[in-house]
Amino acid sequence: MLSPDQVRQRVGRLTASRVACLMTGDAEKITNLWREMVGDPDFVPDDLSDVWAVQLGSHTEPLNLDWYERRTGRTLSRRGEVVVHPDGWAAATLDAWDNNLSAPVECKHVGGFEKTSTIIERYMPQAHWQMIVTGALRCAFSIIEGAREPVIEIVNHDAAYAAELWSRACAFMICVNTLTPPVALPPVASPVKPERIVDMTGSNVWAANAATWITTRAAAKDHAAATTELKSLVPADAKIADGH
Repeated sequence: MLSPDQVRQRVGRLTASRVACLMTGDAEKITNLWREMVGDPDFVPDDLSDVWAVQLGSHTEPLNLDWYERRTGRTLSRRGEVVVHPDGWAAATLDAWDNNLSAPVECKHVGGFEKTSTIIERYMPQAHWQMIVTGALRCAFSIIEGAREPVIEIVNHDAAYAAELWSRACAFMICVNTLTPPVALPPVASPVKPERIVDMTGSNVWAANAATWITTRAAAKDHAAATTELKSLVPADAKIADGH
């Protein structure tokens, strides 16, 4: 659970755990978030003190992080640090930071009845917000499924998805600052990690281009190497270099 100091640093800022609704387009959750951010007296915060899943996750997080270090041999730092984006209104509370990956680490404890890909998809907005705020190009998930040993999954920064999230967050904060209720948003699908192996046997177009790719690959490498070498020979003050 958040400490009083963490709560203080997060006040008035849009944080990673709250941005998912901006991408799912959940109108009710977006409105509730707006009410919270503008200090609406009708807003009633969720009481999570009696929610078993939340409490379990908060208590297993230290073990999850310690196990991450044990299994990977990589050092984690910045546990619980509240990172503020240069713009000031965006922030993220780190579970930890993987120094070797230069990436935030997100701990999750789930029931174990869903595919890992489904879990990651659900938390994709949170992971990208962490990357936006910290400037990271990847985010590591450490997921406890039921009582099983944590699995580690790396999510890479998706520029288009992150840009859409940031755009929606900026528009939302304009609504907060102007006390204007937010409008409904269409959902945005999370980027999907490719998992299938596809057999292209039977595609004549694939076969033709595959043959060309194979027969020209060596020539393409030679061409790239020659380009690099020729450019290195051209004097810096030369507009054109020719010959042969």
